[in-house]
Amino acid sequence: MSKKEPQAKPEKAAPKFTKQQFLKAANFSQVERDVLRALIKDDESYTLDQAQKLVSDFAKRKVT
Repeated sequence: MSKKEPQAKPEKAAPKFTKQQFLKAANFSQVERDVLRALIKDDESYTLDQAQKLVSDFAKRKVT
């Protein structure tokens, strides 16, 4: 008898949101929404993780 490998369950794709949805989201502060307004492109959609990374990277940037 051979053991069958358990099949990996396909991960659900993270939902993507538009710029307008992020700007109305309650899970971002007003300052974070301002950052997203400047960084997110109008015609693209992003996952929540992508948007949070954009805000985080913006906050950590080196200002010269």
